[in-house]
Amino acid sequence: MQIVDINGTERTCLKAFPDPAYPGYMRVEFRTHHEWFTLKEFLFFNPTLKNLMAGAPNLPADDLGVVTSSGKNFIRDAKKNWKENSYIDFTIWISRGLGEGQTRRVMRNTRNTVYTNTPWNTKPNKTSQYLISHDIHDVKAFGNVLPQIEQAEYERRAKEMDKKKAPQKN
Repeated sequence: MQIVDINGTERTCLKAFPDPAYPGYMRVEFRTHHEWFTLKEFLFFNPTLKNLMAGAPNLPADDLGVVTSSGKNFIRDAKKNWKENSYIDFTIWISRGLGEGQTRRVMRNTRNTVYTNTPWNTKPNKTSQYLISHDIHDVKAFGNVLPQIEQAEYERRAKEMDKKKAPQKN
């Protein structure tokens, strides 16, 4: 069967099917290997093969919360009740608190614990908020604000604006 991959290249595969082990993904088997495509990617590039996606479970929704405990390569949120391994290959981002700005890939998850691919540089704690998403890539934000400029630059700009607003003397 012919499919189009995410690079727009037409390729011959043996079969393609929703992978029950990875909700939200199509497994595409080639003669020498297999690859996964998100359902969205697969449908976008192969709209005529929509029938192959019948009954496929979707990716879980993004989720966020507050860390209740953590270890060198996991965070736990006691308030959660996730489906086991539903967030594999998602990204977890520490968006606030201790460890802010760190991202890691999710290797597995239990009902309330996410295990990451590498240890935390700064271990999150109860001040840490997180986001788990399939669409986070190379996050560089800190403090949940746009990148800062130096205080002196703010003051210089403010003085310029004040000069423009000041009434003109005759």
